[in-house]
Amino acid sequence: MRTLVLDTSTNLLFISFVDDNKVIYEVKSIGLNNHSDYLLDLIKKGLDENNLQVKDFDQIILGKGPGAYTGLRVSMSVAKMFSWTLNIPLYTISSLDLLTSGYKDEALYLIKFKAKKGYIYHKAFAIEENAKKTINGEMFVNDEFIETYEQNNFKKVYIITNDLYSIDVLNIREEELQLVDNVHALEPNYLREC
Repeated sequence: MRTLVLDTSTNLLFISFVDDNKVIYEVKSIGLNNHSDYLLDLIKKGLDENNLQVKDFDQIILGKGPGAYTGLRVSMSVAKMFSWTLNIPLYTISSLDLLTSGYKDEALYLIKFKAKKGYIYHKAFAIEENAKKTINGEMFVNDEFIETYEQNNFKKVYIITNDLYSIDVLNIREEELQLVDNVHALEPNYLREC
């Protein structure tokens, strides 16, 4: 099974091609100012290097946010177009889960990805006995937001910021994926202050 994975929710432009549980192409470009200038060219480069066409993918996994408005629209538009025109199943995943999928130690993980105007995108999860458990769901909170977590059971606590992405597409958990039934109705998760 071939999978195309895309995320442009942050300053990181991420593309991955997976073929039968093997990553055959991957791009992690940090600091690109305009993902729309690069995304299609980098996908085409990967297709050319692997002698593939988009129609050769069996599924697409898209990081749907939370994240930057324009960045989310870029990868979402591309994923929706590929899915709809080529009839490829499209799955979404929280960008916070995708961009931290490489973390595997038994620990408590506190995500603090920078948003705008002193806010952060926050989520807390724990990995215990190889199971991932959400402690606090996705939040858009002030940068000074401090949450107390029961840490007694954790030998390790990681605070994950924008410069600590750890992505392992082979470690994406099935329960983190949502099949998109109606591609046309799919909207990014902008996640703003409640």
